[in-house]
Amino acid sequence: MGSVICGSGNVAPAKISYRQVGEGPDVILIHGLAANCAFWQMDLLLPLSAKHRVTVYDLRGHGYSGMTESGYRPSDMADDLLSLMDQLGIGKATIVGHSFGGAVALRFIEKYPARVENLVLADTRVHAIQPTNYARDWPNAAEALPRLHALGLDIPDDERDSGIWLLEQLAKPEWRSERHKLKGSPLYMPFAPFGGGTRSANKWLKLLKTTKARQEISFIDGPTADQISQISQPVMVYYGSHSTLQDSFRGLQKLLPNCSAVIAPKAGHFFPLSQPLAFGTEVAAFLASTESAKSVIRIHSDAATTYGRVREAVAAESK
Repeated sequence: MGSVICGSGNVAPAKISYRQVGEGPDVILIHGLAANCAFWQMDLLLPLSAKHRVTVYDLRGHGYSGMTESGYRPSDMADDLLSLMDQLGIGKATIVGHSFGGAVALRFIEKYPARVENLVLADTRVHAIQPTNYARDWPNAAEALPRLHALGLDIPDDERDSGIWLLEQLAKPEWRSERHKLKGSPLYMPFAPFGGGTRSANKWLKLLKTTKARQEISFIDGPTADQISQISQPVMVYYGSHSTLQDSFRGLQKLLPNCSAVIAPKAGHFFPLSQPLAFGTEVAAFLASTESAKSVIRIHSDAATTYGRVREAVAAESK
């Protein structure tokens, strides 16, 4: 585990903790809110690290990274990522983002497109497509909301970010025992891959209470629909079959010119944690396909260049 100081001129610098595994083209994984780099389990990392150098890191205010007063907008965290890449000598990488990590990834590719090889968005709410996430609009609301009500959790009708609201409630000590009653269902919100995740839950609550994160993470800071449609890199969109973010999933497929779509079967929002091997294998296969396509283009380009040079040489000799 290493760390570097990251940040831009707009916010205070912060220590960003990271680790790397494998060798080859670079892949960077960005976790979501209330998580940390342990979210990416070994079953997920192994298929990716077989042919790639994989970097995982803790977002500002999460895990072992520093907690500052501000700097939690996707744009700020995109700048953290740029600084991290610069200091680690990563010129270009495939960026993989889950949930809020995907919002950071989208902001990053908008601001720094030359630094992105491919993009993978895993169950990310895209504000330009899905500006609200009211609980009543969930595809499984008829089943999910009564189950939450039975536990004593009633999401307010006017809550635009129902997922973040629920994530905060389930982190509180009084709800931790109830949280485990949701295990195995699409509603389960883990705060660590193993055990109770008390440390991650406590840090999440501290972040919301002592910093500007609550306001900044909800700031509509991502690319517009038109900007998304301009993304030329290959993109994989990977969502759970029971995700509440189906509008984002379908919208991305319509907007992106070079898009591969995958559904995680019988899964909710946290499928990279519940189905790590499947996720890692699918992403590795996606990267293999894009690298193969680029090799073909490169071969064709080299052949055309050689042919042009031969023609020029023949023309010169005939003069």
